[in-house]
Amino acid sequence: MLYNIAWIDNEYLVRQIVLNLCPLIIDSRKKENIVQSTLSTFDDRDFYIMEVKYTHVRLYKYNVPYFVEVSKNTEFIMEFAGDMEGYDTPARVTVASDFANRTYPLFITARQQKGVFSWQLPMLVQTKDTLEQFTNISRTLCPHNNIFSESQDTCEVTNLNTPIVHLTSSSPDPIKVTIVVETVQDFYIKMNTVTNLTSTPSQPKYYFYPFDQGPNEIVDLNSQSIKKKFICNKELDVQERITLDRYLLRSNLKTDYGWLSKPKSVIVMIESDDDICAVVSIQNFSCPVFDNERDILYDGYYLTMTRRGGITLTQDTFPLGFYIVFIVKTMDDDCTGAIAANQTLPKMAQYFGWEDNISVDTNDGRVKRFSFKIIPTISYQEYFIAAGAALGFFLSFYVAFVIAVICQRQRCAREQLIAPHVPYDEHTTAVRRRRVLNDASSSTHTVTDHGDGSSSSDTESDLSTIDSVRLCVANLSRCRPRVLSARSKMYLWNVLTVAVFYTLPVIQLVVTYQRLLNQSGNQDLCYFNFLCAHPLLALSDFNHVYSNLGYVLLGALFLAQVWRRQRAHERRTPRQKELGIPQHFGLLYAMGIALVSEGLLSAAYHVCPNSMNFQFDTSFMYVTSVLCMVRLYQARHADVNARAHATFGVLALIIFIGLVGVLNANFYFWVAFTALHLVTCLVMTFQIYYLGRFRLDGGVVSRAVRSLTSRPLAAVTPTHCGRCVLLLLANIANWAIAAYGLSQHSRDFASHLLLVLMSNLFLYTLFYIVMKLLHRETIAWYSWIFITLTYGVWFSSSYFYLDLSTNWALTPAQSRQNNRVCSLLQLYDSHDAWHFMSATAMFFSFNMYLTIDDNLSNVPRTDIMVF
Repeated sequence: MLYNIAWIDNEYLVRQIVLNLCPLIIDSRKKENIVQSTLSTFDDRDFYIMEVKYTHVRLYKYNVPYFVEVSKNTEFIMEFAGDMEGYDTPARVTVASDFANRTYPLFITARQQKGVFSWQLPMLVQTKDTLEQFTNISRTLCPHNNIFSESQDTCEVTNLNTPIVHLTSSSPDPIKVTIVVETVQDFYIKMNTVTNLTSTPSQPKYYFYPFDQGPNEIVDLNSQSIKKKFICNKELDVQERITLDRYLLRSNLKTDYGWLSKPKSVIVMIESDDDICAVVSIQNFSCPVFDNERDILYDGYYLTMTRRGGITLTQDTFPLGFYIVFIVKTMDDDCTGAIAANQTLPKMAQYFGWEDNISVDTNDGRVKRFSFKIIPTISYQEYFIAAGAALGFFLSFYVAFVIAVICQRQRCAREQLIAPHVPYDEHTTAVRRRRVLNDASSSTHTVTDHGDGSSSSDTESDLSTIDSVRLCVANLSRCRPRVLSARSKMYLWNVLTVAVFYTLPVIQLVVTYQRLLNQSGNQDLCYFNFLCAHPLLALSDFNHVYSNLGYVLLGALFLAQVWRRQRAHERRTPRQKELGIPQHFGLLYAMGIALVSEGLLSAAYHVCPNSMNFQFDTSFMYVTSVLCMVRLYQARHADVNARAHATFGVLALIIFIGLVGVLNANFYFWVAFTALHLVTCLVMTFQIYYLGRFRLDGGVVSRAVRSLTSRPLAAVTPTHCGRCVLLLLANIANWAIAAYGLSQHSRDFASHLLLVLMSNLFLYTLFYIVMKLLHRETIAWYSWIFITLTYGVWFSSSYFYLDLSTNWALTPAQSRQNNRVCSLLQLYDSHDAWHFMSATAMFFSFNMYLTIDDNLSNVPRTDIMVF
């Protein structure tokens, strides 16, 4: 519209005319400025002339590009309208201009009846060292009027979705602008349908997924439109009536199979073929829709991704449905964790007045391609089937235990019916034991048997007078049984204390993490396998928490086995208690408690797994491995074994080293740990080879030099060849592990520390078994079964442990690239399988340590060798 007002001699009147003729301009101050800028005197007369150029064109068409020129004297208000069917989907405004600059930007305002949105061109984004600009911008307007709105069943005729775009600029020169408004295609997402899209930092896109998609899980826009016409009593043609009848028939045939089979959630699976960093936001069905990096923090859930992403969403959180917003970030730092080499450069530039010289890059070529699909999650019935299968698997161990107990009782009953031909002569056995013991010892110390079966000494054995060639268990088990039992029980009380004081703060912390995750919506807080994270109640990842059930159940079953064995041992006579390997039930109880605690802490860790609480998942694995090694060593070294407080002091040091490694595992730390690892291996090698009589002091070097000088051949020739070979192999293995860790020096130090401890446990167990065979000690048939199952299940489970679906040592976006769908019973993934198999392997390991010396239960300790 062009209004020419001339020969008016009253300035006030001119102002009032302009204000009345421009009702579509909103800001009164802007109206005043227009009047001020266009009033001028005409020659020397007291008349005013004003010319206002204000363009307002109604009913611009959808999907048609328009080319306009905008300046400080020319503004455009463009109203776009189309067919009523087009209002079912939102409008998308695209504006491009190569002439708008930072000094005179172009301002775009899109107005609807219930919302106003504004942008500017060029779009400027400040990065760490540059200022990036985008010369085109595209935004999807809020879909106020659509088939899933609150007024979808009303007959109210509204134009809520009719956009009015206002283009303004302060540029004195005309700015050429291209603008197009179009309807969004495939805005409503169908279940199990792949949707492809492209996006840039200046062109975010979003789509809508409604939970109520009809009986066939599709969004039928045509049927919805015909239904609305029918409700509004509008005339329908024959084809429309047929379509409506089919729609109503399908709706009536919809079958509800009950709450057990009704899906309550869906999984959004997102893929991309490039490494450009992006943010995916999930927002509720409301306006405005936040589609820029700054505003997505205020609503819904959001996550970073590069090539893969996913999230599980429940209908309880989004009753009607949710928007899926795709935003491409201007930098990749949030996804790669990279830090600019010189962060102080922009500040120095500003200090010296160089801010205008900062390079401005055009980044319109940063295009990212997405493809996503929404699939239903499993039903509650499938939840129960998968959860019940895991529970039944572990309860089968209880059934096997009950059957074994019944069979053993029946065998004992049959043996009691058959009287022995030669009665057991306690006196002969005692005399024989005393004679062999005195012969094996070069000491004048005499063991006097008391009625309670205890020795005369409560102190440790004097190893300085014992020949290492003929060292037997009797030489190292002179303490009274009461003293050994008290020492062993200290392991139980220590591990109980540590478990209680360690578990309670952990539970408090992870509950706080879960609440923070729900409140903030930041899905980067927790390293879930988002493609296989099934929520239930307050847990976002129920299956990974539940799969730790095996540790608790099998740990409790092992405690029951130890209790039963202790009861059987207490029924033995005092003389019988002096036969076989000395029993230390407190340490066995501690192993069972450690297994239960491992399950509880691992479950707590998986409530919200991340780098800050990963030690919760591994701490009791350290405890378990050390206790198992102490158990093996204690079997042959009852008197010289480590005390409970010393053992847990070493464990505290190990956990501290693991904590430092998680927080700051740099190269220098890896070098220091590798040196500590190898020195410890060397010291333990000498301790095991010399049966605990190796003294590490200042004179060790001088003693070694004297031995090499006086008897060089004897000094380098091993006395115990078998033991030497096994220890040499163990050292080679430790050197290989140390070299691998130092070469990789990854951030995941906790896993490397666990590898060191578990590998040495396996090696020491293998050393113990081989030494038994070299000393011609037999192993019970059921112990061989446990040995085979232990190593078989452990090596099989290592495959699932290495098959990572998450990795907290990477950034959240990089970790999502490993996410996979559930592969076991539609509820569990490879890490859940690791939980199942590792719990089973640890249970078999404990039974192996419990029964490996059963064939020595009636052998005098003078005939059992130390190694």
